[in-house]
Amino acid sequence: METRRAEIVIDRPADEVWARIRDFEDVSWIPNTETSRMEGDVRSVRMKGGSFEVTQRLLEHDEANRTMKYCMAMQLDLSAVYGPGSVVDHLVATIAVSPKGEGSSWVTYDVETHEFMVAGVNAEYQGALDNLKALLEA
Repeated sequence: METRRAEIVIDRPADEVWARIRDFEDVSWIPNTETSRMEGDVRSVRMKGGSFEVTQRLLEHDEANRTMKYCMAMQLDLSAVYGPGSVVDHLVATIAVSPKGEGSSWVTYDVETHEFMVAGVNAEYQGALDNLKALLEA
């Protein structure tokens, strides 16, 4: 397994940034997502184009520290994308929002997953943070 971090500084207070992303079901700030639904602590996200759905289980949600952590809820066979045997059975992600000076926030999005996936997932998470910044600073 490998770990990577996406990160960004957003010119908005930490409470405002957290308010935008704290709802685990709401993936509207994440590019390439179409719909999301919750069943208990499991989120099912349909990607744009409807080609597949990702299921993720919420592990931790800490309002006071503005963090949430989730994992894959089911294996995902990505052999068609990454080649034979590319089954994802481990992905843990943690997103955190911290104050950075007056009126700004430092947002981190960590991922731990398979070596063949980590760069792509990290790039996706960085894109999500870039989009979040654009939405909140507009």
